[in-house]
This record gives sequence, structure tokens and C-alpha cells, in this order.
Amino acid sequence: MTTSRPRAVKASSAPQDLPPLRMDLTELETFIAIVELGSFSLAATRMHVSQPSVTARVQRLEERLSTQLLRRTTRRVEATKEGQRLYDAATQALHGLKQLVREFDGAAARSGQRIVVAATPMIAATALPPLIHAYKKRFPDVRIKLLDLLYRDVIDQIETGAADLGVVAFDGDSAKLRFQPLAEEELLLVVPQGHPLAAAGAVTLEQVMGFPLLILDRYTSLIGSIGEECRQRNLAFPSLSEASNLNTLLGMLDAGNGITFLPSSMAQINARRERVSLHVTDVRLTRQYGIVLQKKGGLSGAALNFVRYLQQEYANSLAAKTPAAGA
Repeated sequence: MTTSRPRAVKASSAPQDLPPLRMDLTELETFIAIVELGSFSLAATRMHVSQPSVTARVQRLEERLSTQLLRRTTRRVEATKEGQRLYDAATQALHGLKQLVREFDGAAARSGQRIVVAATPMIAATALPPLIHAYKKRFPDVRIKLLDLLYRDVIDQIETGAADLGVVAFDGDSAKLRFQPLAEEELLLVVPQGHPLAAAGAVTLEQVMGFPLLILDRYTSLIGSIGEECRQRNLAFPSLSEASNLNTLLGMLDAGNGITFLPSSMAQINARRERVSLHVTDVRLTRQYGIVLQKKGGLSGAALNFVRYLQQEYANSLAAKTPAAGA
């Protein structure tokens, strides 16, 4: 009697599990931009970040791969041999991924469950995220794409139909659009902690005009209102510096370059121990926020529902962020 031996099992030809990539898509997109443009600075412009941020992203990518990906020549930045291999693979992979996302977006748009909202940076970064989060909890099947854009770009996106709606402080500078008010906010004076006005609690316009002003360049109507008040009261208008974004404005404020006005909710969100918010008692300075829509053309059911939600909740959300005097 013969005893059968256990038969050897043939090793599977399936590939072994690969380790996780742990690779940031933003770093790959930044690397691709550098290779295509041949410049760190031009890549920073394309990616809407600073040049040091671009450099840091490439350094992290090279550290992750233990490989030099780029070399500088006298005229431009070029990919190394290994960098070219990564560029070829990454562009192919990202192209396929972007195509898939476009297909998903198209399907969502056709079903009426996708909403594109355009907003200026402060609103996009502060007021809208918690509102969108709460809305998504109630309507999880709705996809909301939030575009963080400069004011003029928000208007363009609505005019062209690339976005369903915008949330801005509308200047009434487009005959193609209509405005639905959501909330009006008091503008508070914000000063550094060690400023002469910091301990005042509340101030008058005359006191404010004794110091250099810092203003976001979007606040042209505010500058006009303050200028008119100064003319009526025979007050000299102080020196004025403008900044294009909030972070730059606050950096200039903290460095002692002047004092500024911010909507009350923004003042609360950006409150720090080194900053003090004050009411101006003898003049009413406000910003009105609302929804911008095309005059012609209707909204999808999902977009219309989101508009109604903002009309109900936007003002309450801002009120929850409003600081007390002297905060």
C-alpha cells in the first residue's frame, strides 16, 4: 500500500500587496506644474500658493521617494531622469482621476444633486464651511463644490453659469445678476493689544482718524463712507494702506502698520490675545452679505433648496460668531 504524499502547492502568481503610497496629490500636482512651467515661481502662481510652499512640497516628495526629482539649470528647472519617470506616471494617473471626477460631477449635475457655490475668501473660509457641514448632514446625497475666489471672479462665475450661486457683499456692479440679502454686520475697529486705543472699550470716528488705516482692497464702499463722514466733520483722512487678502492685512496689523475694520464675525474668528476689537460709537459702518444669482435662468431643485437654507441660517450663524465690545 502506497501512502500519498501531500502535494506541493504552487505559489500564486498574483502580485503581493504593495505598501501604501502615502503621497499627497497636491505635492504631485505641484511637481507637475514645476516640470511643465520650468519654474518654482510660475508653479506657485498656478497653484495659488507662495514659492516657499512649492519648495517645501517638492522637498517632501523627494524625501518620500529618496530620489532627486528636479535640477536647476541656468535658465530653468528641469526634471531628472527619475523625475521624468514620475512626471509621466503622475500625469497619466491624475488625468485618469480627473476624468473620473468629471464623470461623477456630470452625473451629479444631471441628477440635480450637485451645487457649485462661489464666494470671496473670507466668506468661503469662515461663514460657509459650518453651514455646508450642517446642510450635508441633513441632505447627504447632495454634493456641494465651494469655490474660493476673488470678488470679480465670483461675479464672472455666476454670469457665465459656471457656478449656481455666489455669496458675497455685492457691489451692484453687474446688470446680469440679482442680489438676495442674507445678513448685515457691524464693522468693528481692530487694533493691536498695545495700541493707544486698545483699552478704550469704544471709540469715536475722530479718535480712529488719528491713526493710519489698513483696509482690504475689496472695501471700497467702506473707504467712501469713512471719507464722506470725515468731510462732513472736517476731519483729516489718515494715511491708508490696502491689502488684497485677510492674512496679509492681519500681518500688517500685528506688525504695527495701522488699524483696521473687520465685520464683527470675522473679528471674532480672527481674535487673538494680541488684538482688540472696538465699537465705533458715533458712526454706523456695516457690510451687507447676500446671495448673487443670474437674473435669467432657474436653479436646480437642490440649489434652490440650499438657497432657502442659507436664507434661514446664514444670519444666525454670523450672530453666533459676533464678539462683545472690547473682546
